[in-house]
Amino acid sequence: MSCSQETDEDGLYRSMREYARVSAFLPVRVRPVPAKDWQNVRSRTVVESALTSYPEMPQVDDQALSTCLQILNSKLDSIIRLIASPMNGNKEVDFEKVNISAGGLSISCDEAHAPGSLLEMRLMLPTAPLMIFYIYGSVVKCEMANQRYDIFVEFTEIDDDIREQIAKYVFQKQREILRKNRSRAD
Repeated sequence: MSCSQETDEDGLYRSMREYARVSAFLPVRVRPVPAKDWQNVRSRTVVESALTSYPEMPQVDDQALSTCLQILNSKLDSIIRLIASPMNGNKEVDFEKVNISAGGLSISCDEAHAPGSLLEMRLMLPTAPLMIFYIYGSVVKCEMANQRYDIFVEFTEIDDDIREQIAKYVFQKQREILRKNRSRAD
């Protein structure tokens, strides 16, 4: 079978997707949840804020320029918070390539996880203020690839607010990809 052909299982998996998805490098940590704790898991959000004060941005008469400066300022704040985050110092979270949607994610791991097992994902999205999401999901599929394991996870314990934040992030990334593709075509 050639790489371009898909198996029945792949077709079924693809048809089950109800959310848009995108590939990205994000800070994420995955850990298995012991079966005895499965009944007690709850998704949650932790908000990290840097309480450093800076002078207020000056007023700019040009509305378009003012909007652009505010967007740049927000992005810089996100980057600073991400770099200064205590999570970077203790290596609890590494940047990993993930394929993410509001319904689940796939990630490459060093260890195998059996289908049906429950995983906790500690995930950060580049937002201001920095938000750390604790999401739980069931392993749908696990396969060996390049001496690592590709894990496919369906979110099973996720608040609607977190799902919405992930969906917004995915659409934002898709818009960025479309803009880059259009600029390359021109």
